[in-house]
Amino acid sequence: MSRRLPSLNALRCFEIVAAQLSIKKAALVLNVSESAVSRQVKILEDQLGAVLFIRSHNGLEITDEGRRLALSVKEAFDHIANAIDPFRNERNAVTIKVLPTFALRWLLPRLRAFQERHPLIKVNVHTRLNDMTLNDNDADLGIRYGIGNWPADCATELYPEWILPVCAPGYLEARGVETDLSAATLLHPLPDRRDWATWSEKSHTALDARSGLDFDALDMALSAAEAGLGVAMTDVVLAHEAIQSGRLVVPLRKAVPTGFSYYLVRPPEMRRRREVVVVEDWIRSEIEDARALVDRYAA
Repeated sequence: MSRRLPSLNALRCFEIVAAQLSIKKAALVLNVSESAVSRQVKILEDQLGAVLFIRSHNGLEITDEGRRLALSVKEAFDHIANAIDPFRNERNAVTIKVLPTFALRWLLPRLRAFQERHPLIKVNVHTRLNDMTLNDNDADLGIRYGIGNWPADCATELYPEWILPVCAPGYLEARGVETDLSAATLLHPLPDRRDWATWSEKSHTALDARSGLDFDALDMALSAAEAGLGVAMTDVVLAHEAIQSGRLVVPLRKAVPTGFSYYLVRPPEMRRRREVVVVEDWIRSEIEDARALVDRYAA
């Protein structure tokens, strides 16, 4: 039977606007621009020949016709979701074991785009301070940090780690210097303080790496730097978004390699699962930007 339906994208936008009674809030939910949402609602109104919202300085007010349509559209989308649910089984789930900072600063900000492209694949992210091992049976994929001494068929290098110092805008200037780190509080991403010692040696910058504040993870040190507590030593990839947004600045553009890399690891048998391959291919595609970023700092 032939069905004459309006744009499903327009109906989806309408459903969210009707629930939020706000173009701005709907745009945030849908992760699109406000103009895109307004355009879709206008398309639906034109296709139906009906006014669905009354627009005023006080915001949006839904009309009676809009209210009736919103109820029907929600029920229709709920029926579709219920019909698809039986296909969402545990086999469609992919569990990734990831180090906390990598998850917070790289993976999670990108995960929504993946879910929109692959809504039937559920991605579970487990953040742990200890690395995934090949004997783990509670994860399908892992992001590991190390020197890469794992079987080649079980690990793929994502990118080599290069590090450099970062701090909040104005932190050093407030101390009367712009690039001298000797008067700064050093923020150590790990209690062993290895990263600062490595950077000091390879960048030929004299520093007392024994001083400063210790943290349990890089994300905590970066957050402390953003709060103006000192200068953190960071992986250039994991700090990139904060640098781009202006929350952090680079007082000395002297990036050095640590000899370590991030790796994507998986038990060999997992390569047979289509869902795992889809997630793995997506990670390897997304990480190309990180490799290009490292190349720019290394040049």
